[in-house]
Amino acid sequence: MTSTHDLEISKLQTDLKDAKAIALTTLRANGELGVVINFLEKSFACKDHVALGQQIFKAVRTFGLSCAVQLRVDTEAINICDQAFDGQAQEFQFLSRLKNKGRVFDFGEHTIINYQHVSLLVRDMPVDQPERHGRVKDNLAVLLNGAEACLNAIESGTRADRIKSEFLANMSHELRTPMHAILSFSNMGHSRLHKVELEKLGHYFDRIRTSGSRLLMLLNDMLNLSKLESGKMEFLMQQGDLVDIIQRATEELETLITDRALKVIVEATDLDTVTYFDAEKMLQVMINLLSNAIKFTPKGKQITIFFDPHTSAQPQSLKRQTNLLTIVVDDQGIGIPEGEEGAIFDKFIQSSKTNTGAGGTGLGLSIVKEIVQAHHGYVAASANAHGGARFRLSLPIISHPTPQIDPKPKTEVDFF
Repeated sequence: MTSTHDLEISKLQTDLKDAKAIALTTLRANGELGVVINFLEKSFACKDHVALGQQIFKAVRTFGLSCAVQLRVDTEAINICDQAFDGQAQEFQFLSRLKNKGRVFDFGEHTIINYQHVSLLVRDMPVDQPERHGRVKDNLAVLLNGAEACLNAIESGTRADRIKSEFLANMSHELRTPMHAILSFSNMGHSRLHKVELEKLGHYFDRIRTSGSRLLMLLNDMLNLSKLESGKMEFLMQQGDLVDIIQRATEELETLITDRALKVIVEATDLDTVTYFDAEKMLQVMINLLSNAIKFTPKGKQITIFFDPHTSAQPQSLKRQTNLLTIVVDDQGIGIPEGEEGAIFDKFIQSSKTNTGAGGTGLGLSIVKEIVQAHHGYVAASANAHGGARFRLSLPIISHPTPQIDPKPKTEVDFF
């Protein structure tokens, strides 16, 4: 049975809903503010940059003004303006040079409003009507602030979809290749069991074992990254010599090094290279870094590993830590494009130079970063002065055991 109180609550909710509808209708009809509200409601339904730019253009035209809109997406610019207006190229070149976020510039009857990803040049502003001029300019700023939020949402969704698609394609290729080899050689062995010599059958088993190991490594990478990111990976911190870790890594990858006719030089050092770390995790780090160098270094070239007391992977923005031991891995490969030095450590991301189907899953360097950060160390990549890439790995020099080690919190980067 419905009580009087419940009926009153229900009626109040209905009245509030009606009041909201009336208020929105009034605001939409209220000149410039109504234009902004309509824009904000419609813009978040946009699924691409062009549609958003057209919504901005339409909103400004509703004010009775002409304009030029520029959306800066990654490295390209999307331009929308009155086609009948001359001098468009010069306007867009000027808009492209604007870098400051949220700036408003007045040039007589022209106003420019600029954000990180979107700029708007409005012509024929009502300078002879100061009150309306200020109101329109304020509403345009609100409009572009909403456009920037919409654009960021579109960019995030697009980037996430692209990364997901690339990862699924790469992972599908990486998993299918060893699985196909396992099935092929096992079928060949089964069908030729009584027709070929034992040596040939042994070759089939070798190929099956190699492909099986590759498949297991891929699955372990995915599991390890999941554990590292969730903080569930356990670390056994013991005193050890990093020189021994480097030696073990080169020995485990000796076959790959020989197959590619590469020369791996491990330079001797007078530094004390003993500290506390998880030996198996640090071995995985060195194997991943060395595997990366082997993968992208042309046959017959050289990879150099050495300790450098004069450099560090610690970001310059942090307070300088002196008790760091730094390992450098130099290769003579294809290098790292400018601006991608940090992104290559993100999961599922590959350099634009290596993202051709041969670059693997993009998990190896992510695992390196997670393990090193869990050791309270740093890892960084840069272009090598003599060509190729340089990876720096810096670990703290510890003279006593650490009872527990927690993953280092991730650092968020604000571009502006």
